[in-house]
Amino acid sequence: MIVCRVCGNQNANTDEFCTSCNRYLKYYGDVVPDPAPPSPPPVAVPPSTPELEPDFVDRMKHAVGLDRPKSEGAPPAGGVPTPPAPISSGTGAAAIDAPGYAPAAKMADPAIPAAVVPRAPETPIARVPESVEPGPEIPRPGPKTGRAIAPQVQPGDVICARCGAGNSPDRHFCQRCGANLKATPALVVKTPWWQRLFPARSAPAAGTRPATGPVERAWGTALFRVIAAGVIAVIVLVYLVVPPVHTRVNNTVASLYATAHRHFAPNTFPVRPSDAKASSELPTHPARLSIDLVTETYWAANTATDKQPWLRLSFGGPVDFDAALITSGAANDYATLARPKEVQIVFSDKTSVHLTLKDDPKPTSYDASAHHVTYAEIHILSVYPSAQSPDVAINEVEFFRIE
Repeated sequence: MIVCRVCGNQNANTDEFCTSCNRYLKYYGDVVPDPAPPSPPPVAVPPSTPELEPDFVDRMKHAVGLDRPKSEGAPPAGGVPTPPAPISSGTGAAAIDAPGYAPAAKMADPAIPAAVVPRAPETPIARVPESVEPGPEIPRPGPKTGRAIAPQVQPGDVICARCGAGNSPDRHFCQRCGANLKATPALVVKTPWWQRLFPARSAPAAGTRPATGPVERAWGTALFRVIAAGVIAVIVLVYLVVPPVHTRVNNTVASLYATAHRHFAPNTFPVRPSDAKASSELPTHPARLSIDLVTETYWAANTATDKQPWLRLSFGGPVDFDAALITSGAANDYATLARPKEVQIVFSDKTSVHLTLKDDPKPTSYDASAHHVTYAEIHILSVYPSAQSPDVAINEVEFFRIE
């Protein structure tokens, strides 16, 4: 057993901690051999019975040898005779030879069988635990290291001077290292200028919400609606009263409509001019040749004397059109004369469209929207020059209305 030195409790040999004070028995226990168990009481031997004198038949069998066993006297297979079993001289019990028991050494009366004595159990040997040599070290995976996340600070937070962590203004100690924020100098995060000008509205705390909140919100919503309605009314009034704005808006809307209609449903109708005049013209190429729908003829102007020539196309009455189809150059002699590059189309309602023409002998369509106009003047601002002649030419000009 193991006896605890602190409390004296007796513990089994297999215990590592004391069952009374929970001390570690390796340091606070003494191994004591278990006491020998008490010997069992002696077995009561019944009194011996006197032997009866054998009768005549028994004496004759003993004399002849018929009372011996058959195996007695015959040698075994190994050649060594087996000694005969001892025969008790009386009716008493014979000596018992069983495991765990041993006969008594010497008995006073040989007629009395030996008493059965139990064997004492073996006392376990107390052994001190031996130290074990440590085995090879098993490699363990290291801790996972991720990307460091920058601390999120808010305006007004106090930056710890020791570790640099952000803390709310109501804290006295750093939330990361525990440093005293009042004793050590700390940096306060400044609020950006735009937040100082337009501070964010925070929800009121529970129980502090004013009772007039819904009324103030209602007044704010009503004021916003009044201002929006006033702005819309001013825009409509300007559109109705100021003619240039009215015309510009109408032309813009009509141009957008014409562009969309031309893209999705290009149904066009020609608008024919009734007359043509120019600021200057060559005798063989007058202005009316630009509206005769003949591709071999053209209008030509002398740019040596007329730096910015113009061509006026008149209509019989107010007309609407959405596109202009212009064919530049001198027809079959396209490269012999200059071609218009930048032109300004001015309409009778004083609106205008600035266009940059392509240097292409094929007819090209351009967006030129006008409504209720009686004429259109094409002013040539710049040209694609020619090495053979300074004169500029336009082959054909056509207008189309989209429906």
